[in-house]
Amino acid sequence: MDQTRPQTSPKRRAKFIVGAAVLVLALVGLVGWAMNRSGATSFYLDVSELQAQGPTAGTQDYRVGGNVVADSLHRDGLTTTFDISDGSSSVTIVTDETLPDAFWTAYDNDPGSVEIVAQGRYDGERFAATQVLAKCPSKFKAKV
Repeated sequence: MDQTRPQTSPKRRAKFIVGAAVLVLALVGLVGWAMNRSGATSFYLDVSELQAQGPTAGTQDYRVGGNVVADSLHRDGLTTTFDISDGSSSVTIVTDETLPDAFWTAYDNDPGSVEIVAQGRYDGERFAATQVLAKCPSKFKAKV
């Protein structure tokens, strides 16, 4: 038995090529759109980048990261205020949210070595955080 594959018509082949091209173009377009959205390529902004962006417009939240400035922590009831810095600029973080245990552990061991990422809105002077994440210290030191 000689079984030969039926020939594909040029019209059918052209439809397949056009369909594949549309899918590829749509995928490239979606990737390009996603990469051009603010904050798409980095998890957070440095303090200097946040200040360059200016106050938050509308409902846009930012994420900002930096090191807590030693001796800048103040608590007033449920409100916690502290400064963070990227080495060249600093900004005040204000939050009513509970800070994570990793924050307090690192702050108790070495107040100047606490690395945080805060999410919230920036008014040009203060950053009102709705969430604060703290990097776990790589090693814990015993209190002296």
